[in-house]
Amino acid sequence: MSIEPIIVFGIPDTEIRLWEFIKELEIMINNLRWRWGRPPAHRIWVDSGGYQIMIKGLRIELTDIIDRYRELDADIYISLDHPPQELCTQSRDIVMKNITNFEKLYTKLDDKLIVPVIHCYKADLILEALDIYKSYGIKIIAFGGAVPPSLAKFGRGSRITPFLALTLLRKVFNGWIHALGIGGSPSMYQALKILGVNSLDSSSWRTKAAYGKVIIPGLGERYVGNGEASFGRKDLSKEELELLINALRATNFPFIDNVEDMVKTFYGRALINAWIIKYYADMLLPSNGYSWLINYIHIFKQQSIEELIEKLNFYVKNIQTN
Repeated sequence: MSIEPIIVFGIPDTEIRLWEFIKELEIMINNLRWRWGRPPAHRIWVDSGGYQIMIKGLRIELTDIIDRYRELDADIYISLDHPPQELCTQSRDIVMKNITNFEKLYTKLDDKLIVPVIHCYKADLILEALDIYKSYGIKIIAFGGAVPPSLAKFGRGSRITPFLALTLLRKVFNGWIHALGIGGSPSMYQALKILGVNSLDSSSWRTKAAYGKVIIPGLGERYVGNGEASFGRKDLSKEELELLINALRATNFPFIDNVEDMVKTFYGRALINAWIIKYYADMLLPSNGYSWLINYIHIFKQQSIEELIEKLNFYVKNIQTN
């Protein structure tokens, strides 16, 4: 029986209080300047900012993370990780740097649950890092950098290779695996479900809303903004709006009578998107453009550890030489 991955919603502030509308909500505080105390959510995660390092090139000091983690009241704290500059690194130095960060956080914050991060590395580095983390008795590992949009330029191999690494990690680690920042799209959710990943986090509910987009179950995003966006845009039709309303009604959306007005505002779109991701994450149509990825995931899951190691190392080497 496959696992239904838990969706953890990325939250930067209290502008949209999802916990007031969605039951059993898990959130990821992804803003280290958080100053609003502990929200009444079911479980609270805190991100250290590794994604900001990767995307914005920010410098985050470990001492700052230690200070903030001492102040923040949460359940799970992600270790400070420095994502590899390339898609799947062969550098032992970056891996050891992240291990050192975890060890310092684990030691100095012994009353906090610190979760180490493993990225897409060549196979021997994944296994070495896992062995070190296991020596600390860890029960949860976060997997970072799976198919980030910024790395899609490497082609289909850049989508496949991180999932090879994730499949290998799932085969050799029996604990809880959390996929960092992988997004809440049905195709990604389906891939994680097949692999037996336990949870993922996503901020797409909010970012899509900010760009004037609303999520339609089984169809993807549709544009209802102010007309400024044009590239790759699909406007929301009347029929699609009706589909959205019916989907929301079927899951007892609390503002069902106001949907037509809500799609016209950032706040309304964000709330609708979060609701759709929560209740329709697994709705994948046969026409989805990522069916090829799902096929690969099924193949990976059936392969042995030895086969995965060989294939991962081949892809990592191939990506680095292209």
